[in-house]
Amino acid sequence: MVVIEIGVLEGMSEKDKSLHQLKTGPFSRRFELSKLGVRYGARAVRQSIWQRIGGDNDAALAKRTENIDFFVEELGRLKGSVVKIGQMMATYGDYMMPPEVAEALHKLEDNTPPMSWRAIRKVIAEELGEETLSLLDIDSEPLAAASLGQVHRAVLRETGELLCIKVQYPGVDETIDADFGAVMQLMKVSRLIPSTRNLDDWFGDIRLLLHKEVDYEQERCDLDFVRHSLREDPRFVVPKSYPPFCTRRVLTMSYEEATSVNSAEVAALAQPRRDRLGRAVLDMFLTELFEWRRMQTDPNFGNYRVRIDENGGDDKLVLLDFGAMRLLPEGFASEFCDMLLAACARDKPRFLSRSISLGFMKSHFPQSVLDNFVDIGVDIAEPLRKIDSSVPARAITEGGQYWWRNSGLPQRIAKRAVAASISKYFALPPKDFLYVMRKLMGVYALIALLDAKFAADDALEKYVAEAQK
Repeated sequence: MVVIEIGVLEGMSEKDKSLHQLKTGPFSRRFELSKLGVRYGARAVRQSIWQRIGGDNDAALAKRTENIDFFVEELGRLKGSVVKIGQMMATYGDYMMPPEVAEALHKLEDNTPPMSWRAIRKVIAEELGEETLSLLDIDSEPLAAASLGQVHRAVLRETGELLCIKVQYPGVDETIDADFGAVMQLMKVSRLIPSTRNLDDWFGDIRLLLHKEVDYEQERCDLDFVRHSLREDPRFVVPKSYPPFCTRRVLTMSYEEATSVNSAEVAALAQPRRDRLGRAVLDMFLTELFEWRRMQTDPNFGNYRVRIDENGGDDKLVLLDFGAMRLLPEGFASEFCDMLLAACARDKPRFLSRSISLGFMKSHFPQSVLDNFVDIGVDIAEPLRKIDSSVPARAITEGGQYWWRNSGLPQRIAKRAVAASISKYFALPPKDFLYVMRKLMGVYALIALLDAKFAADDALEKYVAEAQK
């Protein structure tokens, strides 16, 4: 059994200290999950008895929600890949679970205290070797710590270059399959998610994606690809990798000074500057989809930062974390792109044809079901076409620009999509479709966070022209 002793912050109680050990031995992990299942099961039985006696449905739902919150909170105490599994289930599969379960999983946070420097240095030395390690001056205080690893700043002694070193906790890559299987089994037994073959296949894909996230060699390749591809676009900054200091468990990059997209400094930028950043976010998504057929599918705001130009105007978007990069199958990407172009053009027959060929809909479904699905798809493309009477007044600025934050588009789409998913005609969409749509909604949300105001009806012009050749 591997036990990772996490560095304990000063002033923590003995109870807190016990939560900062990451046990990666399969027996100990399964034992902890089994205990959680027993505790949750006991609470669920009490809830069921209470409901039969009391008969108050609203109170019963509140009690169920309370029990689910308890389950997720206890799940989070296990740290490591268990937390990441829960986060990824919430990020990529939330609408396939009961709403109260998805909402609770979204509360899982990477609030793991950092590992001690002694433990982290040992990992780096084992991966790079002492001779290579001696070339670096590494800050023992981490910049950040998460469920799978932590990040340290460093200096390349010979040149003085500032570096950022991402170090994976030992053992986490070996526990993914066991943790994933145990979490899925526990959630099924606890009836938090249904047990179906389609759902098993879909969540199995999340397991593969999690394996990819702990493969830092692949992440370095994806990082290098994006950096090379955007080398001539002045709107973006992508860290440079340092291969001699990279392994499967250590990723060394250039340190890129930047500010959180959530910061007051970014919010205070002049409107044209925020508009430019918002447009860069949208263009990046379209480039990934139409040109690269390769997409960073994690919509987390933390994957974007802003390098503010003190002289004004030339702010840059810093792109981070490519562990969730996903190759899009050519057949799917081609049809999805055509679907998006059809939605922008309000070409409903073409949109429906693509949705049937991709398996979302069946031609024999009732016309009302087909029409509703097409209408949702057309609405998704609202910001990507010329503003007209179909756009809500609140989504249009006095200057005739699209007001992303005020549009409420993600909420409008989500409401209709959830209603559609309840229909007996709803079919589980292809995995790639869900990854891309999750990213698109994340892009819309990030542009809204920046409070950018711009019309994007020209964003697809070159792709329309290419499709018409």
